[in-house]
Amino acid sequence: MNVLLRALRKILSGLLARPVRLPTDPIPASWPAIVARQVPLAARLESQDRERLFRIMQLFLREVAIEGCAGLEVTEETRVTIAAQACLLLLKMRYPRYGRVRHVLVYPSAFVPKTVALQPTGQIVRPDVPLRGQAWQSGVVVLGWDEVRRDTHIGTDGGNVVLHEFAHMLDAEDGSMDGVPVFDSGTAYRAWAALLVEEFAGHVARTERGVPTALSPYGATNRAEFFAVATETFFERPLALRAEEPALYALLVDFYKLDPAADAPSDPFDAT
Repeated sequence: MNVLLRALRKILSGLLARPVRLPTDPIPASWPAIVARQVPLAARLESQDRERLFRIMQLFLREVAIEGCAGLEVTEETRVTIAAQACLLLLKMRYPRYGRVRHVLVYPSAFVPKTVALQPTGQIVRPDVPLRGQAWQSGVVVLGWDEVRRDTHIGTDGGNVVLHEFAHMLDAEDGSMDGVPVFDSGTAYRAWAALLVEEFAGHVARTERGVPTALSPYGATNRAEFFAVATETFFERPLALRAEEPALYALLVDFYKLDPAADAPSDPFDAT
């Protein structure tokens, strides 16, 4: 019953999403140069898509507060660099808005979470391993700025902390992070849910055998991480993902309404 209720909630969340009116006021003159310099994935967009990206960014930055932590000063470059990548996921969606995100906290570099984890034994554990990023179902995204800059400058290794954490927020639109984002039809939901079981199991098996794939081994952690890892790979290494996992790639094209492999440069990590 819980599974059926979750499925219904995801489908209804997509069907009942409110239309979004994008801003029409002038785009800040500094934005194109910052995006061209800091976000190669967005800089490659056609002019019409780049214009739409800037409009979505305007809405995003009106609704989401980006705040510095541990002494980090948030500059326009910080805000634009993060917003451009977060909004790239929304570029072709009918309703380009993160319904749950209200705060982005930015640390100077990788950070140790202040949250605690409750183990099955009842023991409370405070993590002591620095993280590159973190997404909370409550609507908060936490990022390390050094990690953000590193990922944007490389841009083709399949790892991007902003894309990863905001994929989690798309997954959480209906209130649960389970690797199945909100769809606008029952057909799309069923196709993704069925494929997720198969693809995740295959990725776990390959990871356990040490078989290298386009997807990071971290995607074998759970289904939510699988969706986030698949998303960052979809945008950063689309040719490799399409070649290795064509069914997964096709469903991501359907979800994001984008086909990054269509005009992607050759994959520098592909040895073939």
